[in-house]
This record gives sequence, C-alpha cells and structure tokens, in this order.
Amino acid sequence: MLENFLILFSLLPFYLIGAFPSGYLIARLSGIDISSVGSGNVGATNVARTLGKRAGLYTLVIDVLKGVLAVLIASSLSDQSYYHALVTVAVVSGHCFSIPGKLKGGKGVATTLGALIFFFPTVIPVALAVFITVFVFSRIVSVASVAAALSLPVVALFLSTSDSVFWALVYMALLITYRHRDNLKRLVEGREKRFSFSQPQGSQGQNMKTSHYPTEH
Repeated sequence: MLENFLILFSLLPFYLIGAFPSGYLIARLSGIDISSVGSGNVGATNVARTLGKRAGLYTLVIDVLKGVLAVLIASSLSDQSYYHALVTVAVVSGHCFSIPGKLKGGKGVATTLGALIFFFPTVIPVALAVFITVFVFSRIVSVASVAAALSLPVVALFLSTSDSVFWALVYMALLITYRHRDNLKRLVEGREKRFSFSQPQGSQGQNMKTSHYPTEH
C-alpha cells in the first residue's frame, strides 16, 4: 500500500508539468488575457486565432514538449511500461485541468502527441493519418482531433501492448473527446466553424471575447 501511495505521489510533478499554462503566458507577453478572449481556452488554437500563427505554433510546440519531457523523465526513473502509462495520464490530465483553477486547460491533443513520441510511437502515424484525412475533408479541427484520439486504442488492439498502455490510450481518447464536448455540441447544432487562417489576430484579439472557435490543443 505504501508503495502504491509513493507511486501516486511521484505523479504529482508530471501533473504540474502538464499544467504549465504555456498559452496563457505567451498571450500575457502580448498584454492579452487569453482566458477572457475567444473560447477562453489556453490551448494553441485559441492562441493562434487571437495572436496569430506564430504564437499558436510556440504554444503548440511547448505543449508537445511537456509530454515529451514527462515521459523522458519517467523513462529515467523506471523501465516499467505501467509507470510510463501513469505518467502519460498525469501529464495529459495536468494539461487539460490546469492550475490555477480559473484557467481553462487545453484539450489534451498536443501533450498526448508529445507523450506518445516516446511512450507508444507506433500509434502516431495512424493517428496523424486519421487527423489529416478528417481535417482535409471537414476543415473542422475538433472533429479531426476527436477522430484521431479515438483511433489510438483501436490501433493498440492490433499491436502487441500491455493492458496498462491500452487503458492509458482509452483514457486519453475519452478525455480528449470529453474536452471537445462543447465543440461536438456546436457541431450537432450546425454552429461549429471550419478552420480558417484568415481570423483576426494580435490587437484585435480583445474584440473576440464572444466568438466560438473549433478547438484548442
């Protein structure tokens, strides 16, 4: 029991890595409170639509690196796949449920990608293919993100993997889908907007407080 407690306690730093509010801080450098603009989400898409593609790319890269860093550290601490699975769950959860509580965390896509690079890279090509295919035909990031996420455990079924890895992928797929629940609701209602690179940027961001955006990573 003590050993299990210590394992769970050791996951806290990885949760905090995931909770690092990269998008919020990048927007703050431009004098914008991203939590009060657009969807209020601190993910890369909301940052990109508010501050431009470069700021969105910076946010995306940092969010991916959070997942990479967490799994690299975990790999140096243990060679057990179940522990790597727990660390992946912790860092993605931290990204989705950020600290402080007033911030809306991201949708988990970018950090999941980063973690999978070292945690379970064999599923990435299929997930990326699903994302690109769905996005090309729909131009809706949320639909592509959810489709790619749901493909993860399906692909794992056809690969040699442990139960802990499989259930971690199931968790991430369900979490990403849950984080896109508002987008899916708008999709059903016909109000989910297609992605466009011609959205207002920079100084116009503060005028977009009531706008809705497809998804944030």
